[in-house]
Amino acid sequence: MATINLRSFPYAEDVACPKCKQQITLYDPEGSEYCVCISCSSFIHFTNNDTALIQKQADPIDQQPVLKLGSVGMFKGYQFKVIGYVEKKEQGASYAWREYILYNYEKGYANFAEYDGHWTFVAGKEFYPALGELKNRGWTFINYEENEYTLFSKYTAVTTGLIGEFDWDILFERPKTTEFVAPPQILYIEHVPNQTAGQFYLGEYTEPAVIADAFKTDIKLFPERVGIGANQPSVHAKRWFAIYKLIPVIVLLLAVVGFGGSFISPEYQVLDNSRNIERDTTKANEFKPYITPSFELNKQSALNFKIQCAVDNNWLEATVVLVNEKNNQSWEVTESIEYYHGVEGGESWSEGSQEADVLLSAIPAGKYHLNVYPAAGDNNIKAADPTLNIIPEPGIPNINTSVGDINVKTIHINVTANPIIWKNFWVSLSLLCLYPLYTWWRMRNYEKRRWMNSDYSPYETEE
Repeated sequence: MATINLRSFPYAEDVACPKCKQQITLYDPEGSEYCVCISCSSFIHFTNNDTALIQKQADPIDQQPVLKLGSVGMFKGYQFKVIGYVEKKEQGASYAWREYILYNYEKGYANFAEYDGHWTFVAGKEFYPALGELKNRGWTFINYEENEYTLFSKYTAVTTGLIGEFDWDILFERPKTTEFVAPPQILYIEHVPNQTAGQFYLGEYTEPAVIADAFKTDIKLFPERVGIGANQPSVHAKRWFAIYKLIPVIVLLLAVVGFGGSFISPEYQVLDNSRNIERDTTKANEFKPYITPSFELNKQSALNFKIQCAVDNNWLEATVVLVNEKNNQSWEVTESIEYYHGVEGGESWSEGSQEADVLLSAIPAGKYHLNVYPAAGDNNIKAADPTLNIIPEPGIPNINTSVGDINVKTIHINVTANPIIWKNFWVSLSLLCLYPLYTWWRMRNYEKRRWMNSDYSPYETEE
């Protein structure tokens, strides 16, 4: 057991290796039961009478540790001393990682686990007392301190190389480990055979630069990160969770702005004109132009033009010129109306519409009229829509507009000021949602890449 409840690190002691007589430094001499000779790799056991016996031969380490044995650093408010270095792998697989055993004179042992350049600080209930209340129920998730941890992997850990000192027979022990992730945290359950209950440990993803600074180590010595760590935090997730709560607020603000604008400047009709028009026999596909009655705008406004014509398997094109009667400033728009229908293969079909909308924005205050220049296709069309309730203009003869009159068409033009433009609302909402959607996509893609290394990926069904 680690020597704890002290005010400082205990004095280090040197012991001689029973095999090669090399001096071995113990940084927690009272708490260490096992150690490894750096010179001959003997795994040494200290018996009850402090006799050093060679228990077995340890395999040499493959990599030199980044944090040297005996180095001291301040981390999470605790002083830690590196007293051991262990290389492990998953039994029956090629996954390998490294662990640095940390000793604190107040609490006991913790460690840094490093896999593919991803570092995690791992400690037990001595540092996180709430871990002592958890029970292993074999579920695929665990709730701990308001976070839900999801099952990520299960494996048996095997020690392949080590140096330093330990308070348990680490070479003999092969714990069955289960990992649950809730980035940047990870929960470990280690169950050693012949023990009744598993031990819980909490890990937290740690940036290499933080460790290098704490232990005064050159960051260039740290291994390069590969891929995404099991509990590596996602900056995309952080952005998404910061943004998605704002989406309802954005929608509400847009709605308030839209309805507020319609309340301050309500929509009103400035022209409602229906006109029976005659074909210009001197020009193909054209009708005689006409001028609408005048109307007035009291202030700068947007204008919405709705042009209707009961075309039937035909088309109509109208050039509408808005003219300011004071200075002759004009705005010209051209719109086409097409409507076709029929029966093909026993099924009816239709396409097009008998009306069109045009929007002009920021029209100055003033008195206006419209110059209308119609053109159309062949004469075999319906002359009028009986629902329009056409009233001829003063001075214009009441022309018969029954269906089949090949010389007459009816154009109905309705003009409203300050229209509520819902298209602007939806376009604005779509543009404002682009970044949240992009952030969500990046977060989801990041999580899919994380779970590629798991046998319990929630994304497997989508592959």
